[in-house]
Order: sequence, then structure tokens, then C-alpha cells
Amino acid sequence: MKLIKLFPLMLGAAAMALAGCGKKSDATAAAANGLVKVRLQTDWYPQPEHGGYYQAVAKGFYAAEGLDVEILPGGPNAQVMSSVAIGRVEFGMTNGDDVIVAIARGLPIKMIGAEMQRDAQGILFHKENPIRSLNDLQGKTVMAGSGSTWIQVVNQKMGVQFNLVPLVGDLARFMSNLQFVQQCFVTNEPFFVRQRGAEAEAILIANDTYEPYRVMLTSDDYIKKNPEIVAKFVRASVRGWVDYLTGDPTPANKLLVEKRNDLTPEFMAYSVKAMNDYKIVLGDSAKGEYPGQITDARINKQIAILQEVGVLDKKVDVKDVVAFEFIPKK
Repeated sequence: MKLIKLFPLMLGAAAMALAGCGKKSDATAAAANGLVKVRLQTDWYPQPEHGGYYQAVAKGFYAAEGLDVEILPGGPNAQVMSSVAIGRVEFGMTNGDDVIVAIARGLPIKMIGAEMQRDAQGILFHKENPIRSLNDLQGKTVMAGSGSTWIQVVNQKMGVQFNLVPLVGDLARFMSNLQFVQQCFVTNEPFFVRQRGAEAEAILIANDTYEPYRVMLTSDDYIKKNPEIVAKFVRASVRGWVDYLTGDPTPANKLLVEKRNDLTPEFMAYSVKAMNDYKIVLGDSAKGEYPGQITDARINKQIAILQEVGVLDKKVDVKDVVAFEFIPKK
């Protein structure tokens, strides 16, 4: 997962270019095995935070729906939303608030289901420097992605002010300073800090004020042409996530290790446990949440906050953002 949330300048260019695009990718060609071939673009290198998709491949959940899904690894320059919009891939996954911003900028894409009920981004701190909520960041110095939407929300909406240090991709400064605080993924960095001998804790950035989803998405054009395939993809993906987090994750983990041999069993077990402990994917049943769910109330709230802090280029409606016909029922 990307630690720095960026809104690529090329989104506008991609939106304008759509009118001149040739024929978009259409899932009409069957693979040699008779299944419909589609591609999923992830936002980062293979990792347990993508485990549900790999589980759906490994255990045949996609195949049972008639799909042959190829998972394309991402990285620092993964342009998930624009790749989906122009038909380079059929499906993608990324931060929900990024999708709202992209749609406001004219990109013809929609959310089709939640990968995660809340983003796994968090605040990493030493046990000696306890932080119980985002309000405790007041007056501190925090290393974080300077373009991150959550910073604008915390500063403007919650009134919490802190000194910002640009985020870098290592833990050196954190390990050398017990007062150091930085942005992280709760499924990732705490493991490596503890592995190096420090006692670190983390809280989610997601809170009652602002709680974006991580989502699955496709293009408006693909929804129009292939609604049955979209429904099958969402259904099998959610099934994969539930199975990965509540059953035996070994099938997906084997595929992940084939893609990245630096993934250890200990790290993958930690990530799975963190996703469950923080109720990131399966949701909080006490709040009525369940896997894959997206509610119009939460999206409307997110749109309103993004508008309030000046992130959206224009006003959007919830129907512009989510194709609710594909959202799983409880």
C-alpha cells in the first residue's frame, strides 16, 4: 500500500483523452479454459493487504463465477484509476477518497464495492510517547505524506495542528527518537519496528469524523457493457476476503510469496491479525458493517468533508461515485 496519498495531475489529462480513445477493453474474449479474462490492477506490490484477491484466485472463487482474473502488481507509479478509466484494465483497487476526487475531476469511474471498511493508514508511535487519538497530535511533529487528505481534515475539520515533516520510506528516524511520530499502515510498519526491538503502537487515522473506504472500482463504460461480469467479480472478491481472514490464508500466501520472496510467514500472519484486530476488512458488526459494504450515508459524509476542506474541484453526488447495484447485501 502506498504511504503517500497523491492526486495525480494526469487525471485531468486522462479524462480529456477518453473521448479520443479507441475501443475500450471489453471482456468478451474467453480464455483458453473458457473463462472470461479480466485484469485487476492493485495499488502496490503484492502483500497480505491484497490477500483476498489472491485467495479468490487460489481457491477458484473467480473460476466458479466464470472469470479468469489476472492480478497486476502495482508500485510507486501505479496509475490505478486512469488505467481503469481508459480500459487498460477492467478493475482496480485504491483509496475511496481518491476515487471521489478523481470523479470530481472528470474521470468516468465508480466504486463497485469496499475492499476495506476503513483505510489501514495509521499513526505510528513509541509506547513511551502514547497517543490515544488524533487530538493527541496537537503541537507534535509528524512525518506524513504532505498531500494526504487526512491531514487537511484533521487540521481544518478537527482543529488539530501539528508540524509536518515529509514522509520517507524508512524507519531510521523513528527508531532513533522515542518522541518521533509518523504515518504508517497498521498492517505493516509496527511489525518491523517490533522486529528491531522497539515497543511501538499504532492507531488508525480513520475516525468518526472521517472514515474513508478502500474500494474496488471499474469504469462507467465497463459497467454499461458488462454488468454481469462486474457483479461476479465483486461477489468472488468479497468471498475471497472473508475466506482469507476467517479461514486458512495459506493458498493466497503461497501465491504472494511466488510474487515476492521477501514476505515471511511471520509478517503475513501479523498483517492478517492486524486486519482482523482493527476490523479493517470484515467491518464492525456492532456498527452494522459487513464485508464489501458501502453506504450512501458514509459516502455523502465523505463528499461533504472533501468539499468543506477544498479538495473537490466540483460538487459530486453519491450516485456519481458508487454503483450500488453491485454492493453485497449482508
